[in-house]
Amino acid sequence: MKNKSMIENAAILFIAMAVTKAVGALLKIPLGNILGGLGMSYFSSAYSVFGPVFALTAAAIPTVLTKIVAQNAAAGKFKNVRKIRKVALRAAALLGFGGTVLILVITVPFARLVADAPKSIPSMLIIAPSVFFCCITSVYRGYYEGLRNTLPTAISQVIEAVVKSALGVTLSLIVLRFTGSLSLAAAAAVLGITLSEVFGLLFLVLRGFTSDGISKEELDFSPEPENGIKLLVKFLREAFPITLGALAVNLNSLIDLLTITNCINYAITQNRAFFLARFTYGLQGGIPLEDLGNFIYGSYTGIVASIFTLVPAMTGMLSKSALPAVTAAWEKQNKNLLGRNLKLLFKSTFMVGLPLCLGMAAFSEPVLNLLYSAKPVEAYICTRPLIILSLGGITLSLTGTLFSIFLAIGRSDLPVKLMLTGAVVKLCMNLWLLRVPHLNISGAAIATISCYAVICVLGFVCLARIIKIKLRLPIFFIKALANSAFCAGAALLAFNLVFNDFGRIIQLVLSIGTGAAVYVAATFISDKDVFIRLRNSFSC
Repeated sequence: MKNKSMIENAAILFIAMAVTKAVGALLKIPLGNILGGLGMSYFSSAYSVFGPVFALTAAAIPTVLTKIVAQNAAAGKFKNVRKIRKVALRAAALLGFGGTVLILVITVPFARLVADAPKSIPSMLIIAPSVFFCCITSVYRGYYEGLRNTLPTAISQVIEAVVKSALGVTLSLIVLRFTGSLSLAAAAAVLGITLSEVFGLLFLVLRGFTSDGISKEELDFSPEPENGIKLLVKFLREAFPITLGALAVNLNSLIDLLTITNCINYAITQNRAFFLARFTYGLQGGIPLEDLGNFIYGSYTGIVASIFTLVPAMTGMLSKSALPAVTAAWEKQNKNLLGRNLKLLFKSTFMVGLPLCLGMAAFSEPVLNLLYSAKPVEAYICTRPLIILSLGGITLSLTGTLFSIFLAIGRSDLPVKLMLTGAVVKLCMNLWLLRVPHLNISGAAIATISCYAVICVLGFVCLARIIKIKLRLPIFFIKALANSAFCAGAALLAFNLVFNDFGRIIQLVLSIGTGAAVYVAATFISDKDVFIRLRNSFSC
């Protein structure tokens, strides 16, 4: 078994994420232009139901397997590693089947009585089988990542993105053209997503037949595996707190589903004249007033969230690839190695997250107007919440990093407690701010940032008490923030003064490229050896 370093695995996942996001944009951007805010509300409602069920069944599987496989591989127990995969596949199949049945059973009453979104029912029903496929896929991904081989995960993610985009857009267009129904068109797009999970799983299964990452020599020198029941109990015991944490994370999207439409509709009844005259931010749209809550919810979740999640997704690859190395350092009680890896992990989060956040805030309006030119009302509604989320987006990135660290050092209870605390903050602020007419959907963005800010503060306090290592991060945070500000400022100057005679696409590309070049130069000047340390220090 050939081990890759943390930075190599991070690079593979980072490239895969970049490709996946680029290809995924081929789904979300045209889909937003096809379905608009109202159609995207049906599409997003399906995801909001899928999320908690996925958390209950599949979300913990890759994390638990990565940790358990890494522990056993480090100890040379490779027969145990294979036995763990076998046990996990059986458990995942049962969990996936149960999750699929659960969605099929609750969809109709939930959509009609709780979410007030009966037109989302077709999309919710079609996404149900994805739970089963995701559970099986998670086993294979966690297995390979535990052996420090992120390539199968990366390739399967790219396959899913390509199939999802091709089928999602195509099926949605065909159904909308022949039926004229936004509800059915959204369901067709969801069907493309379900089929993409099938193709991604097929690749991983076929990959497992050719090579599973363990050599014959490693098996020959490995001790006999443990009892399957014992391994299953260990797997479920490790998975339980992580499942609670994942469920807590998905509570935010569920809170948005339950509160945005209802609170905005309440605001409309209390201040009808404001919405009739201004239709949020001074626009008049062709959406009936009774559908305005769903329209705004769909615009926010289908456009703002899909663009903004680029930031935590990119930084999340660093955290994901760090799990085996941090776990090994903690198991060996090597505090010097643990401190070095943690320090580099946080620095990497700052280096990637801050310029993305400030850059996205600076270019929210032109990017939305360019990507959603066919839906100017939706683009205008989304601008302010996207700016708010971007300015505070580093809190989401740091939350992901902290949670990965807690899982790696055996404190899987902390993400649950922290996310539940954050969910309370999110719920209270949603109920308060969404009812303010002049804020409306911006209130959800403010609530989200407040939620993750509270989690970050409490998370750093907990981490300091557990590891008792001084990481001295504020200085590097200030450097990265200053460099990111230079990056965003240079890009804005280039956009408004230097490249303003070019076409909008070229203008954006050249301006962003200018900002990126300034950022790299500023980072190199402020910390000359940072690139060398990032290349060499992520290791076990």
